[in-house]
Amino acid sequence: MKSVYIITMLITAMFMLTLPLCAKNSLNNLPVSALPLTETEQTVSSETVKLKLSQTGEIITISAEDYIFGVVAAEMPALYENEALKAQAVAAYTYYINKKEAYAAEEFDITDDYTQDQSFITALAAREKWGAGADEYENKIRSAVKSVLGKRVLYNGAPANTVYHAKSFGVTENCAEVWGSELAYLTTVDSSWDKLEKNYLSEKVVTAAELQQALAQVAIIQNLNENCITDIVRTQAGTVKTLNVAGVSISGADFRKLLSLRSANFEVAFSSGSYTFTTKGYGHSLGMSQYGAHYLAMQGKSYKEILQHYYKGCVVE
Repeated sequence: MKSVYIITMLITAMFMLTLPLCAKNSLNNLPVSALPLTETEQTVSSETVKLKLSQTGEIITISAEDYIFGVVAAEMPALYENEALKAQAVAAYTYYINKKEAYAAEEFDITDDYTQDQSFITALAAREKWGAGADEYENKIRSAVKSVLGKRVLYNGAPANTVYHAKSFGVTENCAEVWGSELAYLTTVDSSWDKLEKNYLSEKVVTAAELQQALAQVAIIQNLNENCITDIVRTQAGTVKTLNVAGVSISGADFRKLLSLRSANFEVAFSSGSYTFTTKGYGHSLGMSQYGAHYLAMQGKSYKEILQHYYKGCVVE
């Protein structure tokens, strides 16, 4: 009987030793969504966003994950590399945090108006846009968003103003030259690979009558001719800061908006009564270039490396 008792105790001890290992292996085999959440993940997963819809003025409440998915789906092509999509998700979330603070006195956290905040699209609208590739693209973007949800770009411990644009002029802009105020992490960095994108250059032809009509929103301009656009002042990166049209001074940003140019880095030529504007890049060229992020991801760069390239001196946490 004594020997049976000893054997029983040994078997029990061996079972107790192997139990934690079995449990660990069973967790490793579970899908990510089934694993228990950490305290931080629980906080992030329960976060909600009060989003104001610009077309209706309605304020809806959605999860932070669904909001960031909608921003990435609206702002970046789903064909882009996974690490670029992750970089976009982190930049969008950090941008949202800043906007939420700016809108602290409002009933909403952020709007879907891309002219003042960032774009957003519902999953249903995104799927309609993607067509036959809807399942693939939705799963791809949701996976990218989930993998970095809650991560932020920080400068000196505070969320950075993570503005971004479609593609630069070959270098990004210095914030001080464009906005007139300095942010150390929004400065000129190399993005020469943007010039490889097929639509890096674009042209728009505007007749003298069309130009006069567009500029009528800011001034009544007469006598438009071959030499009426003068005194073009540029930033070091190439953005037009100011120009003179028939004696009227206009900012490059306003001029771009009035003519719906792809960027404020442009050259102008006159022929047969029309002006041809040749534009470089797409967007304001501040912060992260989305095409640049895609290119760097293709070269094997991680989303953290991409973000730290475009937001100098920042960390991702």
